Amino acid sequence: MSRYRTYGRLDDQYRSEGDTAFLRMNARLRPSQLQPGEVQLSQNGRMGKDGTWQPRKGLLTLSGAITISADAIRLPFAISAAQRDSNVVTITLSETPNSAFVPGNTIFIEGLTGFLTDPNGAKTLASVSFVNKQLTFAQTASNESFNTSATSLAFPASSAVTELNFTLNDDGANEVYGSGVFSDPNSDNTDDYIFTATNNICDILRLRDRVKYKVKYPGSNTISGRCSLLQAFNKVFIFRGDKTSFESTPILTSKSISSASRSGTTITVNCTGHGRSVGEFVTLVGLGNYTTNPNGVYKVITAPSANQFTVTSTDSGSETFNVSGATAQYFSDFTLVQSGNYTVPSYIIDTAIEASNGQVTVTETSHGLNQGEDLEIIKADSPLNLFAQQSVKVAEVTDSNTFKFNLDVENVSLGQNVNLVLSKPQAISYFVHQPATSFAVLNQRRLWMPYFYDSAGTPQKRSNNDELIASDILDSDTFDAIGGALKITGGSSDFIVGLEPFTEDKLVVFARRSIHQIDGVSGSLADVRVNVVTPDIGCSARSSVVQIANKIFFLSDQGVFGLEYLDAYNLRGLEVPLSEAIQPYVDRINQDYVDQSVGAYFDNRYYLAVPLDGSTENNFILVYNLINGGWESIDSVNSTGFNVRDMLVAREGSENALYITTSQGGVHRIEGSDSGDQISVQAGVSIPETIAISSILTTREYDMETIDRKMFARGELHLKSDTDSTSDASISFTSSDPDATRTGASISGSFGSVLAQSEDASLRTSVRLRGFGCSATITPSQGRPFVRAVKIDARLADRSQTSTT
Repeated sequence: MSRYRTYGRLDDQYRSEGDTAFLRMNARLRPSQLQPGEVQLSQNGRMGKDGTWQPRKGLLTLSGAITISADAIRLPFAISAAQRDSNVVTITLSETPNSAFVPGNTIFIEGLTGFLTDPNGAKTLASVSFVNKQLTFAQTASNESFNTSATSLAFPASSAVTELNFTLNDDGANEVYGSGVFSDPNSDNTDDYIFTATNNICDILRLRDRVKYKVKYPGSNTISGRCSLLQAFNKVFIFRGDKTSFESTPILTSKSISSASRSGTTITVNCTGHGRSVGEFVTLVGLGNYTTNPNGVYKVITAPSANQFTVTSTDSGSETFNVSGATAQYFSDFTLVQSGNYTVPSYIIDTAIEASNGQVTVTETSHGLNQGEDLEIIKADSPLNLFAQQSVKVAEVTDSNTFKFNLDVENVSLGQNVNLVLSKPQAISYFVHQPATSFAVLNQRRLWMPYFYDSAGTPQKRSNNDELIASDILDSDTFDAIGGALKITGGSSDFIVGLEPFTEDKLVVFARRSIHQIDGVSGSLADVRVNVVTPDIGCSARSSVVQIANKIFFLSDQGVFGLEYLDAYNLRGLEVPLSEAIQPYVDRINQDYVDQSVGAYFDNRYYLAVPLDGSTENNFILVYNLINGGWESIDSVNSTGFNVRDMLVAREGSENALYITTSQGGVHRIEGSDSGDQISVQAGVSIPETIAISSILTTREYDMETIDRKMFARGELHLKSDTDSTSDASISFTSSDPDATRTGASISGSFGSVLAQSEDASLRTSVRLRGFGCSATITPSQGRPFVRAVKIDARLADRSQTSTT
């Protein structure tokens, strides 16, 4: 602010206050109490190492929604609002429309009332917005709004549906229940895959080239609730809570394609030894010379031979594809982990068996067998040696020392002295198969998991919720129910929520109301020790637990807390919540669904997705910047249909990135787009929509270090445009006591145009507000401008004794 050379004794000099760096957000204290570098609000923003603030980059969609679409079910959609403006009728639906609404197709509207010109009936759909849940069609008539009711409906068809005559697709996915990362140890490219578990299939995305795969669950088994995925021992496990877990050894099989063609919607593939059966999934990769792309994942429709199969495409045509370098690829399906009684083999040895007419007689003192029990031929002399490793069943128990089984083998007499060694399963009470569980962690080559359910074929609930069990080393199937099980809380009114490995031989156990540390888990479990870290603070969301160097962050009922390892890795709890500065946002978390919160560490930031304001899904992301030592932003996507199911760190090509998966199955990379958020919130639609990011920076309140009232005269901002785009932003100022806001300033308004790429500028604008304090709000409307500094000039004014608000 310009100043006079001299001031009289009674003159009020201008004072200046501002910030040349923006480091963290503080929403707990009053705006005038914030320290230099702190801001009232950073919405969808990032604060750099140099102290600049900038709108965040957008989400990039790698895979669109995979949940159920028009092929699965077609039903009417309720209309919540409708109006005609400029000869265009806009229909707002109560729910997100499905992919049956296709621009150019006919839709049917019914139940709208209160019109001058009837908008009901068959209409040609002009556009559909899955983000705003809106349909539009043309109708030449005057502008008017229509009345809606419970009978106001929109149909993705040319006429209204009078009966529920629909077809369900048993391969369609209704919802995504969990996701995880698999790194292929056998790939030279160190490929990372994201496994997405839906209700009845597992969808797989290879990040390097975005090739998709699908695998089946065993038999008629499905997933009906939240699950967790884990890679361990070169396997991928899906833990299903109170149901037996799934496991798979994800070996990618790739077979060269010798020829491929399309006739109608049928694609015929010739591939020597393809290894696929009818109903199994296969992914076609590398086919060329096409009109419409035939590459993708399909279900095998026919398999006439071991060298040929057919699939059905959505597009029709008649063409022969270029197969140079083309392959048919697939992963192995999931199976159930072993369950029931744990058995080890015991052996039956007979040195002179007898075989007659396909029945083998074995003599073994007190064999203890019953008819129908399974046996395995371990080894034998000729002619039974041809059947080594084959399973047989006890066909007859002659007495306690003799039994028979059927085998298509030539006759053998007792005098031939033919040796036979059989194995029979024998139950061991203190060993159990992998129990049913909702999650597990890998630590010191063992699987550690809550021991809430047993390992029966139909798992049963056990009597406690405070017990852990560990597998044998490098063995995901063998658990010692005596030596490997640990009670954590001693039967108190508490239960295990999460586990986090740390250092050489420690495991941190997060209960709902307390935290514990297990020492000595690296070798024998005979001498492990359980110590209480704190009996007063627990964890409310298992997936919020994230280890960062010597700290562990987690979400509790009181907010985000941290544990820190000091003094040769002794665990200490932080006394003040890490989230103290954003407590108003923590108070808005929906506690009924807080357990679904998820956290991740990436790029020196702790990301925590939480359900705010009554949401049942994670709809906001709280971002903590570890370099700046504070909360950097409150992130959200400008769509009510978008949510965060999981956050995963994985490798895409040569670099790591942070990914979000949604309940619709979309896979999105954080900080991946320079042109807004590319999101997919509509079932079955792989092409994303790009929506603008709503970014806001509100500075602290500048009071010139006095409680006197001031006249705020002028504001100054130092800005710079991003290298990739031009920039514009609106600027407003808000005073308190009296409360008032001055709007109208902008980058383009001050300079006559938007700020060019990489251009920096000093923007000065009039404020003209009176009050105790004044803050500035910058709202970018174009590009991603850097805000380097903000300053406000003021002088003392209004010395009267009049009170104001």
